Amino acid sequence: MAEAHTPKLKLHHGSSAMAISQDEPVLDLPTTMSYPALTIRAHPKTDLWRKPPHTDIDNAPIFLISAPIDLHRFHSARVTVSGAWNTLYDQGGLALFIPDEDIKKWVKTGIEYVWGKPFVGTVATSRWSDWSLVPLPESANGKVTIQVERETKGDERVESLWIYIINEETGEKLGIREITWWFRHDIVGGETSEAPRSLLIGVYGARPTVPEGAGREKEELAVKLEGFEVKLFED
Repeated sequence: MAEAHTPKLKLHHGSSAMAISQDEPVLDLPTTMSYPALTIRAHPKTDLWRKPPHTDIDNAPIFLISAPIDLHRFHSARVTVSGAWNTLYDQGGLALFIPDEDIKKWVKTGIEYVWGKPFVGTVATSRWSDWSLVPLPESANGKVTIQVERETKGDERVESLWIYIINEETGEKLGIREITWWFRHDIVGGETSEAPRSLLIGVYGARPTVPEGAGREKEELAVKLEGFEVKLFED
């Protein structure tokens, strides 16, 4: 059997990410895919956000793994994100997409700058987005390692996607969010679905707000992403 190769990351902007979801999931991917550090530069007025009845913005720069992943095989992904956060809603971290029958579903999680300081922000989106924030200690200096992981019970893979903050010194995982519906396409009537479903995953940055101050109208946000790694189940 040929050795499985780690697919490259490819830059997309918002909805253009859906183009690669038309392909069937790639089955011969490595169980661990690791990527070197990279920096995403996000222009003002870029975002990933859906709020009824009229707002659906998806023009944020996203480096996606250039191969759809079988949703059933996805185990976890993590990245360390940092940046010079200084403008309302500056953000960056992990982004995951599931194309659906009528609308794409997605999750983003990482740093978001609100109320004058960086928080750990998570948005889960189906027909609309919700949003949660967790305080980040001052000692973190606007940097966090975030992990998304499929919940398991023994050897069984169940419906929820968990969001964790990782303590880099101890390796401890602090659960901050459970998204109960994320794997519903992989569970039908309590049993695993036979039809494979694609998952797209990568890292992103966004600057929804135009920075204040003369000459800053086009100022980009530089989001540094380190240690991006995706793990799959063996089968």
